[in-house]
Amino acid sequence: MLTEACREQMTAAGATVGLPLRSARDVLDAMMEGDVDAAIIDIGVDDDTLLTVSIILESANVPFLFASRAKGNSGGYEVSGDIVELRKIADALFGPPGTSSTLH
Repeated sequence: MLTEACREQMTAAGATVGLPLRSARDVLDAMMEGDVDAAIIDIGVDDDTLLTVSIILESANVPFLFASRAKGNSGGYEVSGDIVELRKIADALFGPPGTSSTLH
């Protein structure tokens, strides 16, 4: 779901971007391994999975956001290679950066 530019920007900012997880079970397995610090959820998944995954992440205090492949948005965040949009996403997930943090 992520563009290559977005993946590169997130990696450059210090994130480890994992492979897409296809089910709530995959999310639980990744969390048991300690591999999830934040998540991007594709709103195109079925409703039950969307709800289950968001409950799992919320219960574990894992920040997450919803994303769509649709071109337009109604005031949400745009997941792209655009540094301004990535900064907005990072701030929403993790709070404003500290004095020694940068997103390049």
